[in-house]
Amino acid sequence: MYSLTRRTVASCLIFSTIVFADAGTISRVEAAEITAETNARNRMNYAGRQRMLTQQIARNACFVMAGVDPERFAGKTETNVRQFSSVILGLRNGDPKLGILPETNQDVLAALSDVDELWNSLGPAARQISAGDFHSIPMRQLINLNTETLTRMHATVKIMEGLYQDERVSADLLATISLAGRQRMLTQKVSKEVCFKTIGLKNVGAAEKVDATIADFDAAMAKLLAGSEEAGILAPPNRQIKRQLTRADKAWGDFKELVQHVRDEPNVDHGTRVKLANMSDQVLREMDLAVTMYTQ
Repeated sequence: MYSLTRRTVASCLIFSTIVFADAGTISRVEAAEITAETNARNRMNYAGRQRMLTQQIARNACFVMAGVDPERFAGKTETNVRQFSSVILGLRNGDPKLGILPETNQDVLAALSDVDELWNSLGPAARQISAGDFHSIPMRQLINLNTETLTRMHATVKIMEGLYQDERVSADLLATISLAGRQRMLTQKVSKEVCFKTIGLKNVGAAEKVDATIADFDAAMAKLLAGSEEAGILAPPNRQIKRQLTRADKAWGDFKELVQHVRDEPNVDHGTRVKLANMSDQVLREMDLAVTMYTQ
């Protein structure tokens, strides 16, 4: 079950991260090729990844405001907005390219509608800011709604986590995928927080918020590396996953040092801001690869 190599998984990850076809109604033939088990695993992965996108979008928009390679991060914002919109549609209607079936549970559908309610304002606000419109309304929407959308998306993931335990997937595995997936979000959340601090929005990037995000990541990584019977988190099921988690933890440790420096000295130069952006991307890639290994 966990026999994929790092190179193979990385190739799949690059494709799935970059290419998102418009989700539509899934056919009977396509549905027949997706098992209940793969549907559950993939749903947990992609729903969890939506949490990360709420924070990455805010992070990208902040880097545009900070003058950190604005064209690059405006482009990333546009890509993220399309990804989020495509996946939330796929979570509702099914998408063979994502390996997920149409949702039938009314609680999940209602939770996705709650997310949509916020996303319909957050997505356009992020696009406005990335296009250079820094007026108060899109700024306020971005700052407030990225966190609210994250909260609602996380609630949706937790509903799914409880629901899909009956689909021949253990509760511990679903909880582990959910926790590992949440780590992706935390890498972007802490990047967002310190970025906002560098542009003078000290409340959004308050030191206690940064410290809480760091502590959250560290505690979860300890559970993933060793397992936690109390929390229902599996120890790494094979050497490949253990090795990848160790790589992700190493990238996180290097990144954390820089984050803590920016937390204490927010008036950093342009080069440090670029380094912050690049290291944020690197630790996300390593963590994303680990999550993909769990879902194979």
